[in-house]
Amino acid sequence: MEIEVLTKTSNHLAIKIKGEDHTLGNLLMKEALRHPKVVYASYRVPHPLREEIEFVITVQEGTDVGEVLREIVGGIKRELSDFKSAVEASIK
Repeated sequence: MEIEVLTKTSNHLAIKIKGEDHTLGNLLMKEALRHPKVVYASYRVPHPLREEIEFVITVQEGTDVGEVLREIVGGIKRELSDFKSAVEASIK
């Protein structure tokens, strides 16, 4: 996975994520939209034959977009860890 910053301001970030598709894009977007400080979040696949997505997030003025993205990714990580534990417990 390779990440390229396309645009960045204090409350807006657009990144290209190479090696990923709708799976990660949809997960990031949906989790971002659940965050109370996120104003806008979306992703797109620029070309169907390339494995890359572009993810865009805008947060409320006065909020650090990087910090919000770290919170979103941390939340996804915790949820997946909980899911992994539940699966492991149920198939023992």
